[in-house]
Amino acid sequence: MVNLSSIDLNLLVVLHHVLTERSATRAARRLGVTQSAVSNALGRLRDLFDDPLVVRHARGLAPTPRAESLAPRLARLLGEVGGLLDDQAFEPTTATREFTLACADYYGMVVVPPLAAALRERAPRASLRVVTLEQLVAGGGLAQEVDVHVGRPPTLPAGCRVQPLFDERFVCLTRKERGVDGRRMGLRAYAAAEHVRVRVLDSARDPIDTALEARGITRNVALTVPHFSLVPLVVLRTGWVATMSERLARLYAGFLPLALRPPPFSLSARPVQMLWHERTHEDPAARFFRALVLEVSRR
Repeated sequence: MVNLSSIDLNLLVVLHHVLTERSATRAARRLGVTQSAVSNALGRLRDLFDDPLVVRHARGLAPTPRAESLAPRLARLLGEVGGLLDDQAFEPTTATREFTLACADYYGMVVVPPLAAALRERAPRASLRVVTLEQLVAGGGLAQEVDVHVGRPPTLPAGCRVQPLFDERFVCLTRKERGVDGRRMGLRAYAAAEHVRVRVLDSARDPIDTALEARGITRNVALTVPHFSLVPLVVLRTGWVATMSERLARLYAGFLPLALRPPPFSLSARPVQMLWHERTHEDPAARFFRALVLEVSRR
């Protein structure tokens, strides 16, 4: 059994930040030390674990398989140690914590503006950081430093909890023309139209394609984009059709000449969820943040 008294446990804090940031420079900045201090600590960690732990590549530092297996356990361990030492009381008006939310850009446009305003009102000294789904995946998911993920994951990640936020309904977004706003689009016109599609994290299929295939129809997809925010501008410029979330469509139709039309086939509403990791479930600050996300999402 390892003698813990012979090990500098601060090295584990350094390793946690290096694995989170994928950069010795950024880890040093987070820790308030020099980059050479982080490099020296990495050298001692490599001896301790008998493994390189991280190697350089074009985008920073890449963890070895051993380091990848250590990362979630290390995050959980340090979270538990922090919980032992922290005062369990949380006072929003004086808190200086940075909260981190992961979401696709659609959910960011719908949730982040009211969330930022509510956070500034309730916790004026706290800050909000929004990261993409790509950053969430690359950073090790909710087991790392992301407080909340808002979205529709295909499966519930291990060690995570979930809370429904709202139901997402679909509409067809088209150019605004006389008499079309609110009028259902015909199936023949829909099949003949050119469409804009969003593909997040390179997902191959979506519920729209599934519903159409049941009717023997395939969309004529003229453009696939990775961001929802591009869709209304493309529809406005090209006259193509986008089948998308009603919340986002209404947001853009409020200031662009765009029309919302019911789709010509049945599309079930899809629940949008808030996910968080077990490591933050009992944390008072994280509970405050989750309650705020739930509140602004249901307004």
